[in-house]
Amino acid sequence: MKVRILFFLMISILFLPSVFANDFIVPRLSPLPAKMEKQKVSLAGNWLFNPSPESEFWNKGNVSGWKSIEVPGEWVMQGFEVEKGKPAGYFRTFTVPASWSGQRIKLRCNGIYSDSRIFINGKEAGSHLGGFTAFELDVTGLIEAGKENRIAVSVISESLADSTSSGSQYAVHPLGGITRDLYLFTLPEVNLSMFHAATLFDSTYTDATLKAEVEVMNESSDAAKGLSLHFILKDRNGKEIPLKQNTTPVGVVRVGTFEKMTLSFPVTEPDKWDSEHPVLYTFTCQLKSGKQILHETTRRIGFRQIEVRGNQMYVNNMPVKLRGVCRHEVMPLRGRSVNGDIWRRDVELFRRGNVNYIRTSHYPPDEALLGACDELGMLVEVEAPFCWAHNTKVSDDKHDVVLVNQHVEMVNLNRSHPSVIMWSMGNESTLFTEYFKKASEVVKIIDPTRPRIFSQWGPDADNGELEVTNHHYPGPTGPDKYRNSKRPVTFDEFCHLNAYNRLELAADPGLRSMWGPLLDRMWNDMYHSQGVLGGAIWAGIDDTFFLPGEKAVGYGTWGPIDGWRREKPEYWGMKKAFSPVKIMQKGNMTADGIVRFYVENRHNFSNLSECSIEWKVGKKSGKITADIAPRTEGDIEVRLLEELRNAEIMELAVIGVRGFVIDEYRFRILPEQLKEQTPDQTGTLSWQEGPNAIEIQSGKGHFSINRRTGLLSAECNGKTVLHQSPSLMVLPLNGEGEGIQMVGKDQKFEPYNPVCEDWLAQSVTFVPGEEVVSVKVKGNYKEAEGVLEYRFHKNGEVTFTYDFTMLQDISPRQTGLVFTLPSSFTHLDWERKGYWTVYPEDNIDALKGEAEAFDKSLPVSGLAGPSKQPLKPWSYDQTAAGSNLFRSTKENIYRAGLKSKEGNSVTVISDGTQHVRPWIEKEATRLLVAGYNNPGRENFLIPHAEKGYRPLKRGDKVEGIVKLVF
Repeated sequence: MKVRILFFLMISILFLPSVFANDFIVPRLSPLPAKMEKQKVSLAGNWLFNPSPESEFWNKGNVSGWKSIEVPGEWVMQGFEVEKGKPAGYFRTFTVPASWSGQRIKLRCNGIYSDSRIFINGKEAGSHLGGFTAFELDVTGLIEAGKENRIAVSVISESLADSTSSGSQYAVHPLGGITRDLYLFTLPEVNLSMFHAATLFDSTYTDATLKAEVEVMNESSDAAKGLSLHFILKDRNGKEIPLKQNTTPVGVVRVGTFEKMTLSFPVTEPDKWDSEHPVLYTFTCQLKSGKQILHETTRRIGFRQIEVRGNQMYVNNMPVKLRGVCRHEVMPLRGRSVNGDIWRRDVELFRRGNVNYIRTSHYPPDEALLGACDELGMLVEVEAPFCWAHNTKVSDDKHDVVLVNQHVEMVNLNRSHPSVIMWSMGNESTLFTEYFKKASEVVKIIDPTRPRIFSQWGPDADNGELEVTNHHYPGPTGPDKYRNSKRPVTFDEFCHLNAYNRLELAADPGLRSMWGPLLDRMWNDMYHSQGVLGGAIWAGIDDTFFLPGEKAVGYGTWGPIDGWRREKPEYWGMKKAFSPVKIMQKGNMTADGIVRFYVENRHNFSNLSECSIEWKVGKKSGKITADIAPRTEGDIEVRLLEELRNAEIMELAVIGVRGFVIDEYRFRILPEQLKEQTPDQTGTLSWQEGPNAIEIQSGKGHFSINRRTGLLSAECNGKTVLHQSPSLMVLPLNGEGEGIQMVGKDQKFEPYNPVCEDWLAQSVTFVPGEEVVSVKVKGNYKEAEGVLEYRFHKNGEVTFTYDFTMLQDISPRQTGLVFTLPSSFTHLDWERKGYWTVYPEDNIDALKGEAEAFDKSLPVSGLAGPSKQPLKPWSYDQTAAGSNLFRSTKENIYRAGLKSKEGNSVTVISDGTQHVRPWIEKEATRLLVAGYNNPGRENFLIPHAEKGYRPLKRGDKVEGIVKLVF
């Protein structure tokens, strides 16, 4: 018995690598059995853990005092600290069925971060370097079937794999742990050691060739004879597709060797897989001995072909544009070790946001993500686990194990997924020739069906050797720069969200709404630039982790969705900008009820006839379709019944190929029928001059202008509604936020809201009148000098005119007047004009809405957001300054009002050119009415945002008119 175990150990060590090509090795990852649930023992669950175990703890039978830990999971996220560079210990017992005796037993580890050794019953089963790639060990000779067994794992977080991936540096905490799933499964002694599939179309892209790469391995003690391979192809409905010569004999496979075979099958007119029509077939390979099935395995495949021609990428002979996001594996309380159905949820979220492409920055994802992308329709750039690798010196003797093997493992696991369209060699690393050239060549050998990319700051980092190039953050000039590039260019990081300018974000979450139009303009230019393949927004999901003690670490709030998978304002901006159907109105409704629209069909693969366009006018609705080919334009029209021809508004909703709404519009089809309003002259207007103040009664309001300061206070119904106001705000741009990364400090930033300082009133001029009373105040701040004028009307309306000249240079984010109200004014309502005609109701940028400053049932959190699973949408998150919905700038208002708990109100009336922003500041509510507003100073976003900057020089004017009704 001992001799047999030793023999199997020798075989497993000698033949763990299954393919030799040139001087690299493809480690074995067995095709999983079709009936996996009957041949698997999961090792997920509770293990015992010791952050500083004694040496050779795997030989010890006693693990008393060890703590429970969840696997998969990071140890740091569970409250454990491990000394840097030292191994931590995992331990558990398990049993496998007695029926497993005589079969091969494999241990599959989908990810252990980042340098691991595995021991079964005290004996080493194998080791692995690399935290983001799967590996497999043969543990047949180490396990006793039907009895209790022990498994121990020694894990070092810090390693060359960690430093070349910058994984822990990036996440601002050690990522150590058994972070992805692991399990045992059985195979017969003669088995399939590899099964991959690829597809190739004929010159007309009608018929296809299905290629299967198979290895048959003999891990028994006798030569294997009489073997055959049998293949079955079924369509999405389970109907079998006949394959010619679907059975082929396998030659004699000697002990400890494998037989590699490549087989091709013609398939007539298969349904194609693409991101808009993710049609999957089931491809089964059976290894038989006579009539007995030894090993059956299945892959879900898609018939699709990728080609790079000139400066475009083609999928199934269709030129494509990639509307993408960069995605990290992230959950706020789990770190990079994610679980549940999060992979599918992410794909569904991004797909519904009109994303068709994910870049897996900066490491390969769990294979569950790619399975979801295959099924739901998402194109994927899978990136190798390298980020800023040039900062780590890798010696020659470690070159292949660190810099090549992880690429090989990435490709070998994932190359049968139709969703994968590109392999990225790494992120933002120099030393291409020294560190990545060999890996790039190896990837091409293993998988010649896909292009490669080296994701970098500029297009020449790969020496021009790869099929696709890229440029991170090319700015608004990028699309024109690469219009005629020789290779397709991907901006696989672009339009960085506001993230690091945390002082600005603490003051105004509305910066997030202002990002959408910037993306829209950039994407339009990218779409119409032939050489630009597309891009990936940085980034897809907030990179925020709450360590034990609620210490927030990571890069923070840079995603259209947060770590809890709630949609943020940027999500709607992304959905609208990336919409594959753009509709513009062509004139008003005609006399015979026809409304015409220009339509741009930006789908890569779908005719517009595959979509449904639903219109609604009043309570009536209908559907229209149009024959507009992908990537072309055309017209559509709606003919309304006579009873609807006096309607002013038509709503359109576009239901996409996969059954969900991809865009919504609201059009004015007839002019608004307005009557000019006669100014309301009712009410009272009286005044009284005193030695200290000018008292004015206007409508329901009683106003007092301090003769010493020239500032105004107001009461309504005996309650204060304004304290000494207004103050001029020339809010400087501010990119500060305590650095790029959050490092565990309190994220409760003081909102950046300075008003102009050192107000000095020089003169107060009172101009009485019967219809209008005016007070002019001349004075100066440290930053500007000029005049404030208050005009009081009978109806309670007060007009504030400001006209100031700058005394210093300031590049502002917002300029206007700030009014100070009692803290009881906590209810905001508004109506506004939007960049888009439709917004979700709970969006902070809704065209019409209401908001409360606080919800007592919700926690007050820092800028990183709630540290526990939130119960409400992102808009309701609140800081000490109020909720996101309340304190965000409402752009282009027609009306915005603040109401107090006592029932008083202050309302701003405008013409759609001004912006309002309230916030709670200590014992007051502040209200900015701005005449100028921009998207802020996020350093990566500046090239886009600065087009709207208006730097003020000494001598420049800041002026405007604010109309308030009390």
